[in-house]
Amino acid sequence: MNYSKRREALIEKVDADCFLVFNLEGSDFPSMYYLSGFSGEGALLVSGKGPLLITDSRYTEQAGREIRDIPLRQVTGSYLDEIAGAITDAGFSRIALSGARMSCSVVNKLREKCDCEIVITEDPVSDLRRIKEREEITRIRAAVELTEESLDELVGEIRVGMSERELALRLEFIMREKGAEQVAFDLIVAAGENAALPHYQPGDRLLKHGDLLLFDIGAKLDRYCADMTRVFSVGKPSGEAQDIYDIVLAANKAGISAVSNGKSGKEVDAAARDLIASAGHSEHFQHGLGHGVGLEVHEGPRLSPMSTDTLQTGMTVTVEPGIYLPGFGGVRIEDLTVVTEDGCEVLTTFPKDELVQIG
Repeated sequence: MNYSKRREALIEKVDADCFLVFNLEGSDFPSMYYLSGFSGEGALLVSGKGPLLITDSRYTEQAGREIRDIPLRQVTGSYLDEIAGAITDAGFSRIALSGARMSCSVVNKLREKCDCEIVITEDPVSDLRRIKEREEITRIRAAVELTEESLDELVGEIRVGMSERELALRLEFIMREKGAEQVAFDLIVAAGENAALPHYQPGDRLLKHGDLLLFDIGAKLDRYCADMTRVFSVGKPSGEAQDIYDIVLAANKAGISAVSNGKSGKEVDAAARDLIASAGHSEHFQHGLGHGVGLEVHEGPRLSPMSTDTLQTGMTVTVEPGIYLPGFGGVRIEDLTVVTEDGCEVLTTFPKDELVQIG
């Protein structure tokens, strides 16, 4: 990872003497890690004078292991006092930071402590992160492979009478056993009528014959996330279940075919959404078609009717159309793609071309 090149790109992007990243209890881990490779807590000052990492005694040894090209300043009092002192010592008069990543309270306290102008930007580091480097794609691909291998192992264990929570716990265990740092997000395992809730949390619902069983899952490996959704039928599916599966599968493939450099997020979304609408289910597809994936499982760009994004080569984006029928269940099929000049590469390879019967 070329952290120095990333910092140079950030300096060119912001109109300020310095850009401040403050990661406390995970408040901005993505920016800190992306710009330095440091995974602990602290502050990072990025400027034309060079970077400076500010951290406390809990992380100084860790910083020495993870980064070697950035000077370190250890906190002796409060973080905000140390940050203000570093800004004063460097003679910075105009400091930029991300309003999307830093709380209003912290910004106000910095203004009280710093004799400089503080400029609130949206999230310039997130903008840089949209286009992935080769090493980032390699890490995402590995996270996807681990996720798929884990689901494949779990499928053979699924039986009628198991609970959603039991399946989610077992799947996370398999992922960690295979080397995942953690899950990329709270795994979604939804059976029967619960599959109609797009962001359902697994509960005590037991699997029954005839259920649709939805898995929206992803492992995190080497700091990068995977994201994939597959749906199974517990025993023989009903005619209605098969019908909506076939529609969503066709929409998924239409969306993937639309992904390409230069396409707008609205265009790609419409390719899948229009197909679902023509099948009479426009009101049953309530979310955007997709989102970026990287250090975070939800990042830019966005594929939706309201998207203002344009796809560029190297972006990683999901394609995940769905149909959700209250009281019955739902189907979502999600693949993770990498945008190329003339289309996309699909990273997810787990079978989807038929509604597989399990249990």
